Amino acid sequence: MGAVRRALPPFFVGAVSVCAAELSLSLLLYSRPGFVRALTVLLFVQLGSLAVGLATGPSVDGEGRWTSRAALSLRWRWLLSVVALGVASFVAGGWTLLGGLGDSGAERGLAVAAMASLPLLTLGGVMSGLSARGQGRRVGAWVVAGAAVGAGAVGMMLQTRVLPASMLLGSTILVSAGALLDGRLDVPLFAAGEPVERVVPIESLAPDPVSPLEVPDGALREESAS
Repeated sequence: MGAVRRALPPFFVGAVSVCAAELSLSLLLYSRPGFVRALTVLLFVQLGSLAVGLATGPSVDGEGRWTSRAALSLRWRWLLSVVALGVASFVAGGWTLLGGLGDSGAERGLAVAAMASLPLLTLGGVMSGLSARGQGRRVGAWVVAGAAVGAGAVGMMLQTRVLPASMLLGSTILVSAGALLDGRLDVPLFAAGEPVERVVPIESLAPDPVSPLEVPDGALREESAS
């Protein structure tokens, strides 16, 4: 069960990444002039966003350990991926209801950012965190396997009456499931807590041992009498 729990989150991430990329290509290139130019721009945005996400993901510390701080950062990236996919599904739903976006550059830029850039940017950060924590566990292989399944699933569903917004909403649920499964792996780490540095007592900072001040008994009696 532990091996399945480790394999499913990167598998889901790979499947959803290709799903988002393929859906954005199919929607943004549909009935648009300048196919090659549009394809070049979209691939540039998608691959660039994925690269930035991979470069900015959580990593291990200087000693190669996966810390609770990195685990918390990975959880935030899971959450951002869910939000990004939710935004993409909302934009895709508006695309369907309105019969496509207008021809203005602002509307097309919003569609590219919401459906092509944000999901891959956040999912790239998740991939980076999974790879950093799962060293030697073939995380990349599971991501690519999920990508292959996602590409095939989107290709088949695009030929049916399933709406792109529904597919993106399903991707949001899939990433949420991956986040829940992956979050359980770091529960022992949070339960153990971060190692704290030993507190140095202030007496050890003194140059010489501190000796108590000795006052003669006669001096105390004279001071009390006065």
